[in-house]
Amino acid sequence: MERVRDIYAVAHNWANRIGESAKASNLFFEDENIYSYGRHFLIAKHVVNTRGERAVLFTQRTYSRSTSAHVTIVRNASNHLDKLSVPDPDLSKEELFEKWYGEIRNVADSLEDTRKPKKYILEIGRLFDEAKRYADFFGYEVPEVLVKAGEIENSEQYHDLLQQERELRKAQEQRSQAEALRLQKTRLKDWRKFKINYLSTADGFDYLRFNKADQSVETTQKVEFSLAAGRQLYGLVLATLEKGGCTNCGETFLGRYNITEINDKFIRVGCHRVSLTEIKSFAKKQGW
Repeated sequence: MERVRDIYAVAHNWANRIGESAKASNLFFEDENIYSYGRHFLIAKHVVNTRGERAVLFTQRTYSRSTSAHVTIVRNASNHLDKLSVPDPDLSKEELFEKWYGEIRNVADSLEDTRKPKKYILEIGRLFDEAKRYADFFGYEVPEVLVKAGEIENSEQYHDLLQQERELRKAQEQRSQAEALRLQKTRLKDWRKFKINYLSTADGFDYLRFNKADQSVETTQKVEFSLAAGRQLYGLVLATLEKGGCTNCGETFLGRYNITEINDKFIRVGCHRVSLTEIKSFAKKQGW
């Protein structure tokens, strides 16, 4: 990295794309990026869109007085460049949109208790304009929830947005859970065929398989025990169910795992929860 005479030269060289890197004191740049003190604080970065247009993503972050001085120097050195003000130029577009949305929500919170909402409405508009300008430069579509946030002018609209957000997040969670369960189904087949040895499940249950090689039972959490111990536990489960099940059963498995629940849906042993359907299916395969 080239050493230059002072931090002003570093900022000037970066802004005018002179050299590949330079450093003076605690300000330095590498290729497109210019940093204060370390790579943990990215001040700005040169970017190019698909139309070949150039701009600079410039941070809104603060850190310390010396870093603030660096930011000012870099801003002044790049006055001739098109700047896009962003919460943090190191973030992805999804993270940036989420940041803008969060900032607008924070401002909108103040609409609840004010009789003069104008300044908050103006701030919401300013934040949305930043997001829109960034999106327009790169040709990105602004998320619908952020568009709605940018239109907030009163507390009623804010409450409507929160309701839409809750519904959207619920739908997203449902889609994510459905995809996780689909993936689990595939991976569970691989686990039963001994292609993988551990499986973190999405449905909150653990599963069983029989290892013929050493006549043992294995769980998806990679706990192993003898087939005889498994049959003994199965007998306990059936006997307990005949009595109506139990919670805090006062029994242990293998002398160390507390049996905390047995009911007609599942059993809970230590950190394991195994469905009764899975247990009976396994027992049937063993001829118990």
